[in-house]
Amino acid sequence: MRHYLAQLITDMHEAATQVPQSKVPEGTFDPDYEFELEASPQYPMSHWFGLTKEQFPPSERLTDEQLELMADEFEQLWNAFSFEPGFPDELPAKWRYDLMRDYLDEKCSHWPGGWVHHFEFCDYDPESCPFGTEFCKCKDWDCYDDMPENPEAKDEGELPF
Repeated sequence: MRHYLAQLITDMHEAATQVPQSKVPEGTFDPDYEFELEASPQYPMSHWFGLTKEQFPPSERLTDEQLELMADEFEQLWNAFSFEPGFPDELPAKWRYDLMRDYLDEKCSHWPGGWVHHFEFCDYDPESCPFGTEFCKCKDWDCYDDMPENPEAKDEGELPF
């Protein structure tokens, strides 16, 4: 597995050199840039990287050390394309790796010219958080303290918002 991962990391580093560039010079304002962003096609993330999900071994086949290495390499690849995964601090490497690996099948646009495309894996509902209660970022937010047990139940005369 070690040799395979070394080759896969080499492929990831090569993919990071193939980032599509903007037709509009960086640092200049050009109204055509907005049209370029709007026209950016959506492809599976694997298309942008030139690497498929099948090339990445399931996390169960990797050691903890390999998972840490591959999660870090994955994040570097995402960053090369200005893709930013929204992970909670201290999220274990296995979760980071699995989420980024699974996301290779998801369609997204690449925004050239320095725009960062942030990806949220959480829908900000602590009950269904993909990070579980241990790593949920939103469970401690004050806005959830005031939420009723049953949001559909309203007091007589209460405004609908």
